[in-house]
Amino acid sequence: MRALLAFGLAFGLATSAAADSSRHFAVDPALYVVDNYYPERDPAADLQLAIQRAQVMDRRILVVVGGSWCTWCFVLDAFLARDAETHAAFADSFLILKVNMSRANRNADFLSRFPESNGYPDFFILDSDGSYLGRQETGALEDGRSYSRARMIAFARQWRRT
Repeated sequence: MRALLAFGLAFGLATSAAADSSRHFAVDPALYVVDNYYPERDPAADLQLAIQRAQVMDRRILVVVGGSWCTWCFVLDAFLARDAETHAAFADSFLILKVNMSRANRNADFLSRFPESNGYPDFFILDSDGSYLGRQETGALEDGRSYSRARMIAFARQWRRT
């Protein structure tokens, strides 16, 4: 019984470590202002940096609310990192600012300026000056256990500055 329990624990830890390592992707610094969900960050200060960069780059700001607990947030990261066409469409349209929402830091003051999230990740679209333009619930962009390339590209193109 102890051997079975030890095997189960070892297998569980190995599986967990493998799952964690698959969550790390090379990120494009030109696409992100903040590339992870850091509870200790100040999203208001990060937004000011995003505004400065977005105005220079002539892009909109995509606030992505989520956390390290959010499975679909990792699916989104993997999709944007691996799908070159979607990545290019997002890079043409947005500068991404990830904002943590977790037990460690709900960022309630910052997030109070947006509609309440019904699921995560949640997208808030801001103009390059930081003004709120709209929201996209990401469930509508999903396709099975991933995201739909066509819907993600259409979303990015819909918000591209002209």
